[in-house]
Amino acid sequence: MNNLTALPNENLDLNKCIANYLLSLQAGERMISTREIAEVFGASLGSVSTALNNLEEVGAVTISRRGRLGSFLESKSYGLLWKVVENGPMVIALTLPTFSKSEGLATAIYSLLDQASIEAYLIFIRGSFNRLKALRNNRCHAVVMSELAAKELCGPAEEVILTLPPKSFVLDHRVFFRIHKNEESRPLRVGIDLDSFDIKYLTELEFADSQVEFCPTTFSETDRHLDQSAVDAVVSNLDHLDHLISDEIASRPLSPRVQALIGDRDTSAAFIIRAGSVATRTILKEILRPEAILEIQHRVEDLQMVPRY
Repeated sequence: MNNLTALPNENLDLNKCIANYLLSLQAGERMISTREIAEVFGASLGSVSTALNNLEEVGAVTISRRGRLGSFLESKSYGLLWKVVENGPMVIALTLPTFSKSEGLATAIYSLLDQASIEAYLIFIRGSFNRLKALRNNRCHAVVMSELAAKELCGPAEEVILTLPPKSFVLDHRVFFRIHKNEESRPLRVGIDLDSFDIKYLTELEFADSQVEFCPTTFSETDRHLDQSAVDAVVSNLDHLDHLISDEIASRPLSPRVQALIGDRDTSAAFIIRAGSVATRTILKEILRPEAILEIQHRVEDLQMVPRY
């Protein structure tokens, strides 16, 4: 029934339900009638009218009533409607801000939501597996990971609502290796972050036909382990380990076989929410415009804007 999907339930918060509905409408769009809203939520006409009036009085919406033509949503405040729906900040989980591209992405998300008067709280969790777990445990409203991880990990309970262009998540993934490996008789020691779908998947693909010893490590410690000879090679992104390139450590692209299999999906950022989260989907899709995100991200990367998150 035109964006209203709730079934009648005496325990429903009518203000929250109607705010959720109004968030899904565009300015100038015709609303369904008060009677239809009442039927969907099993409420009285008076209760629906009171709820609509309350939302107008606090400035959450402006409604134009045109008699037989019906009522139209003239304007809406994302911030005030979100407060009615969630009564708290929007929480978004991202990868650790250990390089400028990730800082730029976090800054873009925070800045655009702030401009729309949405109180945002960004949390940083290492590993796409852990971020998705946080979403499933209701610790956040949305998570950001690579398109590759999103397509492989998300199930019916999740929804990918936005995918950014290539190189929006990381610049690329490469193999970083020590040029002079000692103890030639032993297998190559390869660091692998088991919490990161991208690193785990790409590492296993890249070394599938090689005799190697996988050494569990964390993304944030790969540079230390590689630099101190604890491992001989790792798959990581150029943004994170570029500073290690030296006479001792080099890098190479992933094999053509792996590149053909994954394309650019490992470098594109994807936003995931719980399926059916109307308010979260509406706000993120309407406010986080890809061109605006990329413009802010590039400014942070080019040192033209101070990171803010």
